[in-house]
Amino acid sequence: MISILILAIGFILWNFGFFSRYNYLTAKTDISKNNLQIVFIGESMLTPSSLNEVSEKYGFEIVGFGCTLSKVEENGIEIYNSLMKKYLNEQNATGWKQEFKKEIDSLMKLTNIPKTAFWIEKNGNGFWYNIDFMHNYKNNAKISIFDKYGELISKGKFIIVCPTNEIEFMYNLEEQIDIYDGENIQLKSNCYLLRTK
Repeated sequence: MISILILAIGFILWNFGFFSRYNYLTAKTDISKNNLQIVFIGESMLTPSSLNEVSEKYGFEIVGFGCTLSKVEENGIEIYNSLMKKYLNEQNATGWKQEFKKEIDSLMKLTNIPKTAFWIEKNGNGFWYNIDFMHNYKNNAKISIFDKYGELISKGKFIIVCPTNEIEFMYNLEEQIDIYDGENIQLKSNCYLLRTK
């Protein structure tokens, strides 16, 4: 009878993840030590440091667990996260989860921006510019423009337009661009990039 009872208790503890790193007891211990974490299962397009820049504002850290896990580990993590979220609900203002999700969604959109893009800001207004293609004669280019949240706001062919007495070519647009005015790209010189299509 005692053996059956021990086996039953062991099975219950095993089923609820008590033999894995994340479970009810480790959640209680981490909360008491103010080591607040939410365990993330699977792969993310964002790096842990990017995610934690946001999560720190709400008093916790995101820990990646990976893709392969057993049912026991999954149960333990579910219980662990549930206790952590309950505690964080008490610590943070109402609606913190929605705000957190909104910030993470904004970061996800930034992954749409190509790694070759560059940021230019003027008077608090800034955009990401990516040169998709530049003509050999350096007088026209295909450019994609993204806002600070990673939304594509313009993509098309631009040609350089200058006053008749000032001829300029596209040599280093990262140094030449001044600001995107919503239609054309103004350069730091008297020239601009005219959107043609």
